[in-house]
Amino acid sequence: MSGPEHIMDLVRSMSFDLYVWHESEPINAQLAQAKLDRWQAGEPGLFPAHPAVPTLLAALLDRFPPLESLSDADADQGAWSMTPDPDDAVLTLPCAWSRADEVRQEVTRLAAEHGLVCYDPQRRVLDPGAPGHVAVFTLATHGLPTVADPDDARLDQTVRRLSPERFYTILEWTDGWFAQVGHGPSAGVAAGTYALEFREGADGAHLHTTSTDVTEAVRFLQDVRAGRDTWRQRHVWEQW
Repeated sequence: MSGPEHIMDLVRSMSFDLYVWHESEPINAQLAQAKLDRWQAGEPGLFPAHPAVPTLLAALLDRFPPLESLSDADADQGAWSMTPDPDDAVLTLPCAWSRADEVRQEVTRLAAEHGLVCYDPQRRVLDPGAPGHVAVFTLATHGLPTVADPDDARLDQTVRRLSPERFYTILEWTDGWFAQVGHGPSAGVAAGTYALEFREGADGAHLHTTSTDVTEAVRFLQDVRAGRDTWRQRHVWEQW
């Protein structure tokens, strides 16, 4: 393949894309991905125009200038792999990988400020502040953005990637209930060991145990999220 389409495909492969639009009804990450897939397949009418969409783009381009306005040297360090096209309904925001975290934080902030949805298809994450969406669970990991409604694959990936710099992840839901996995000395346990914690609300039991099995640490969070109590029987728990 050659020509403009090939060039566009290469550019996309080097970018970190975010999407912004307006939703009148609550939506979660799974629905957002399905909607985006249908739109990219050419289905019309999925994203109605909303005045906040171009307003957000204007604010974003004020913060991160279009590539066309930069010198060649500055463009190499720019926030965009391609300058976002204006649209009244849905924005495709191709970020340079080197600036992805910085841009994502600003897009998320502006989306919340303007009442819009921000969706990250690379991580399958919908901004937890999206209008009308209340996550049943949220997953917060040291040094990473909070993830709403994490699935089993996300829990598995997160626990297996814990490190001395990113040493804990916590699955939270209503009224102070949480399940947490920490790893290594930064979490107060030996190297190669996982600290498992479960808290039954602000005034409830606070349970703690350890395991050297990463699969068991993953299974603990997956069972808690699924509402299974089997994790209680698989370990000897201490009351804190």
